[in-house]
Amino acid sequence: MIRKALLALLAAAIAAAVAFGAWVRAGRAARLPPAPGELRGAWHVHTTRSDGRGTLDEVVDAARAAGLQFVVVTDHNVLAAEDQGWRRGVLVVAGTEASTRYGHVAAVGLPRALRPDEREGDPLRAIAALGGAAVLAHPLHPRRPFTGWGTGPWRGMEIVSNDTSWAEALAFGGWHRVAFAAAVFPADGARAVLALHDDDDDERRRFDLEAREARAADPRAPPLALLCSADAHGWPSYRAAFEAFSMHVPLAPTGDGAADARAVALALVGGRAACVFDGVAPVSGVRLAPARGSRALELELSAPDLSRARFALLRDGLVVAERTPAARGGAAVIPFGCPGPSPRGDGGPAAGEARCPPGDYRVEATWD
Repeated sequence: MIRKALLALLAAAIAAAVAFGAWVRAGRAARLPPAPGELRGAWHVHTTRSDGRGTLDEVVDAARAAGLQFVVVTDHNVLAAEDQGWRRGVLVVAGTEASTRYGHVAAVGLPRALRPDEREGDPLRAIAALGGAAVLAHPLHPRRPFTGWGTGPWRGMEIVSNDTSWAEALAFGGWHRVAFAAAVFPADGARAVLALHDDDDDERRRFDLEAREARAADPRAPPLALLCSADAHGWPSYRAAFEAFSMHVPLAPTGDGAADARAVALALVGGRAACVFDGVAPVSGVRLAPARGSRALELELSAPDLSRARFALLRDGLVVAERTPAARGGAAVIPFGCPGPSPRGDGGPAAGEARCPPGDYRVEATWD
């Protein structure tokens, strides 16, 4: 009798697991092919050169399987310039993650990794002196936050980080997210990774504060960039991290590995990239720019579904326009106009508008 009861319970558990897996697979986000004139990839990846679980070849294979065209490798305190270039259809961009006295700092455009004395001295200025661009890695991490605000120049900041999401789930009682991620992982690795993510409100607020202060100090300074960090170490898998979200840059490859790597790095730290949560609402062909033949701003993208999407245009961290597209899918153009009064009263494009006020613009999109 006990044996029959145990077998019945086991059968019920298996049936429930199969049903749950089918439900998860049915909700998988579509996998879009790369858009012409756009490369998508992963920022902040580790290999066996530091604390990653996979070799560079394994990372490249995972990127290909996830539909990425580039990976920015940032192993701790090493820089393997010889690895840079195209490998089996994936562009490897050589970077480094410096373990500094203030926290972790990722960098691209360097001829070499920082020396120990540079990491323990003035790391941000050392990166700039070497011609590189510094990106603050997981700056609000609960165990490894960045503490060197105001100590030197930097070009970008990670506002989303898989490592931060995992650490926050463990530190702040997010065990329900960990349990859900473990249950979902066999059926959809990307959704499992995103299940650990809570929000990035604190990171965006800190970014906007720092960006406003930098702009006030030097109005001619280049804009600071927002990046989403895979911080991929191969656990639970590189592919899951790569399918969860990616960085999209508006570039067409030339086939010259060195030139393409430089162009990708410059686009990422120059504020010309978009972070897309591919595991939830994939899009391609992302472009925010002045409208052709107009002073208005517009966002171009292509998506299989836009029915639950909302878009907000921000200038210097403040929302100045919001849009809900009428299109349900396919290629779409979201017009924002120049922020400010409009004769129509809706903030949209209007004849005779003044030029868009100077500032740092971005679009934030939310799904449902």
